[in-house]
Amino acid sequence: MKKALILTDVQEDFLGELGNIDYIVRLCQQYIDQNADSYDLIITTTWKHEDNEGQDTLLLKHPKAKRVEKRTYTAFNEETKALLEQHQIELVHLGGMDAELAVLATMFSLLDNGYKVQILEPLLVSYHARNWEATMVIKNAIGEENLLHVGGDRVWM
Repeated sequence: MKKALILTDVQEDFLGELGNIDYIVRLCQQYIDQNADSYDLIITTTWKHEDNEGQDTLLLKHPKAKRVEKRTYTAFNEETKALLEQHQIELVHLGGMDAELAVLATMFSLLDNGYKVQILEPLLVSYHARNWEATMVIKNAIGEENLLHVGGDRVWM
């Protein structure tokens, strides 16, 4: 089964103010660096909005990663859809920011479009301190067996 990794919106303009979520950059980058070869496709998204227009605020880098700009909560836009189809992806591992908004929206979009989705729990962070609630929704939607405990140490907000 061909597998993709999607990490949503790990970008500079979402960090710093709260301070306690900056760890997500290190965990996500470390995960990509150590696991890139196990994926057929890696997508990192950046949410473009009024305040960051024309800026490059994405913090994750890897030669294998495809960068996708988005303007909605879900990362499943036309560009992402085309990449997943082009690489014949069936399974998507998902993590990043913002657990209760972008990650959940992306998860539901992927499920609605026939993809199997597994969430990398340690690679979730919530800008609004809602990791726990998002995790409960994930467990109810896709089952606890699809909430993977790989990618770093658990850090609850």
